[in-house]
Amino acid sequence: MKVTPEEEDLVTELLALEYEKESLNYPFTPPAFDGPAALWGAQTVYSASQLLLYRENQAEELSFLLPAYSNTLTPEAVLSIDLCLRFLPPLLEQASSIDNQDALISVLEQHLQQWHYSAVGYDLALENLSFETVLSDNCLLQLYADRVIQRKSRRLAEHAPIQTQIKASLGHYASTFWSALS
Repeated sequence: MKVTPEEEDLVTELLALEYEKESLNYPFTPPAFDGPAALWGAQTVYSASQLLLYRENQAEELSFLLPAYSNTLTPEAVLSIDLCLRFLPPLLEQASSIDNQDALISVLEQHLQQWHYSAVGYDLALENLSFETVLSDNCLLQLYADRVIQRKSRRLAEHAPIQTQIKASLGHYASTFWSALS
């Protein structure tokens, strides 16, 4: 699963272009693109996909093949990593359908605990989620609320840290857009 530095540069370039396109539709002032974070997200999804397809690695090797993110958790990192990490929940569902005791599932869920913006709609334990970074940036907070509403994640919508933003986003039309939440 070796990737050359040239390939890493090309992937980072591609992700920067994608981020630039997506951020045109972001509310408020979007955080800057974080290249190393986006690359980590791409490498994580790539490695996880390979591990799911080629079931040859041992559980002990997973922490080496899917290392934790080592830089600071920032709004820039959250949105840059999401370019690829948003594809982890379907991958996890696939892994679970193959073997729900697979060690790959727990490693990837640990990543999603930290990067839960990418996991909105996936069943994570709410008590383990930190909303400090989400609440620190207006753009990220609104995007988080929008994703919760779009995916109708009721558990997150009723979770105290973002409940106020969800209600503000829905306004008087809560019963129209999401009657189960009203």
